[in-house]
Amino acid sequence: MAPPIEAATSDVVRLVQNTVELPTMPIVLARLGHLLAHEGASAGDVAKVLQSDPAIAANMLRIVNSAYYGLRVRVSSIPLAVSVLGFTTTRRVALRAAVFTVFAQRREPIAQFDPIAFWKHAVFTGVAARALASVAHPSTETHPEDAYMAGLLHDLGKIVLLEKRTAHYLEALRHAVATGCPDAEAETAGFGFTHADVGAVLAQKWSLAEELTAAIRYHHAPSCDNVHHSLNSLVHLADRLAWQANLPSTVGTKPAPLDESVHASTGLSADVVAATLPTLLGEFAEAEMPW
Repeated sequence: MAPPIEAATSDVVRLVQNTVELPTMPIVLARLGHLLAHEGASAGDVAKVLQSDPAIAANMLRIVNSAYYGLRVRVSSIPLAVSVLGFTTTRRVALRAAVFTVFAQRREPIAQFDPIAFWKHAVFTGVAARALASVAHPSTETHPEDAYMAGLLHDLGKIVLLEKRTAHYLEALRHAVATGCPDAEAETAGFGFTHADVGAVLAQKWSLAEELTAAIRYHHAPSCDNVHHSLNSLVHLADRLAWQANLPSTVGTKPAPLDESVHASTGLSADVVAATLPTLLGEFAEAEMPW
């Protein structure tokens, strides 16, 4: 068994925390987690917490009413959304809504970073990871919605670096473009860590599930963590599909190399993965976007 993420990466955690100021978890997520951790919570209690943040509540309703959920009637209130979704799915949707609220603000494109292109990449990777999880070998034991969240959040460290270390991060991206190396390689040279490390430390700070933290940390090197290899592999494949769909996360950079072990760990051959692309493009066109 691999050591826990925190123990295995304590030096990286300290380096990231000493270099980059990480956003705090939205209060509504913390309160929701505390509420759902105790038996006896009612749908009304959960709805009251979610309604305390109008922006997150609005994003939740937009997500619930997206084509993916295919509801026959429009859900116009948070209490109804909680009743329709149930507590487990409500928690997942609330996290997604919080991420959109905190990180997906309107920004102008700068140099090698186009915010809208970044979110298209993130959402497509989530859609692809969810689809791959639904057809992967049963031994992966990955819930499609968990795969979606891991795919959506896999590059979140890039947003943090862009906001908190702008000049340094853009310099790393320029180096990646000039040399033709993957951005993670340029980040290591410039910072001593990568966007994947930053995203994983943020996930820890927000007390997200260990497997989600691992998928963010190891989406470029899934076989480095055997405990969560299946989810890591699904996100790795989904990320590659996003680049193949001409939806890169940064402008002018190249994707990380493929880890060939992902096909065995998911039971998905290269041909099967490639064949999903046309369908994924259709699902992506119907996916909710963070703007």
